[in-house]
Amino acid sequence: MYTHDSVYHHIIVKDIGQLRVLQFEHNRQSSMYLDAPFDTDMEYPSYLHLPVAVIPHATRALVVGLGGGTVVKRMWRDYDDMRLDVVELDAEVVDVAREFFALPEDDRIRVFVDDGRRFLATTPETYDIVVIDAFDDDRVPRPLTTEEFLRLARDRTSPDGAIAYNFIGSLAGERSKPFRSLYRTLANVWRHVWVFHVSDGVLSADTNIVLLASDAPLSTDDLLDRIADRVGGKVSVPAFHRFGEDLYARSIPTADVALILDEGVPRRPTKRR
Repeated sequence: MYTHDSVYHHIIVKDIGQLRVLQFEHNRQSSMYLDAPFDTDMEYPSYLHLPVAVIPHATRALVVGLGGGTVVKRMWRDYDDMRLDVVELDAEVVDVAREFFALPEDDRIRVFVDDGRRFLATTPETYDIVVIDAFDDDRVPRPLTTEEFLRLARDRTSPDGAIAYNFIGSLAGERSKPFRSLYRTLANVWRHVWVFHVSDGVLSADTNIVLLASDAPLSTDDLLDRIADRVGGKVSVPAFHRFGEDLYARSIPTADVALILDEGVPRRPTKRR
C-alpha cells in the first residue's frame, strides 16, 4: 500500500483485511481497524493509559514517539480535558500518521518534529503524564533511558504526575538485564515503580513490559483499586479493569546490573533524598 525510506526508517503501511498496520523495518509499530480507527489489535497501547490511574485529574500529557498515533488518538478522544504534546523524530512518520492512521488535526494535539530528549531539555512546559513509546528497531534509544534523562523528565512532570515506558524484553532469566537496568535506574529517580507484563510468559525475551513511575503519595493497593474501577469509569480501553492482574509483584534483583548513565558520566549515589 505504501513503502518509503525516510532518513530514519524503512516505512511500510499495509492493509490486512480490516486491519491497517504500520511497520518500521521488520517490526510492527502500530495498527488500527479501518472501520474503528481508534481501536487496535495490539495490547500494549492500552497499558499506556495506566498513568491516568495515578493522576486522574491529568490535563497535560507528553508522548515521545508517535508511530501511527494509537495512544495519542485514544487519549484525545477519551479525555476531552486533556491537551497532548507529541514528539516524533521522523517528520515522515508524522505525515504517515495523518494520512493513513487518522491522527486528528486539533488544537488539543501539538506535534513537534524533534528529538525527545532535546525537547524535554528546552520546553518550559510541565506535564501530568509522560509516555515514552519510542524505538530504534526493537529497543528504546539509550539516551531516553539514562538517569540524567529520567531526572530531566521528572523535573518536567507535576509533583503527583507519572511516567510510563513501553519496553521490549524479558522480566526474568538470562536475558532480563536490560529491563532490570532500566528498572533500577527508574527506581533511583522516582519513589514508586510498578511493572506490568503485557503478554503471557514472564520468561519471554520478546514481551512488552510497561513500567510506571511516580512520586505521587499512592499505595499499590490504591493504584490497583483505581485500575479495577477504571478510574471511576474514566478509562474505556478494553480490559483496563483487569490490568492489575498483570502487575509483576515478584522481587526484581538489581545488584548485578548497572544504572544506565550518559556515556562518560561517573556513577552517582543511589539515593536522591
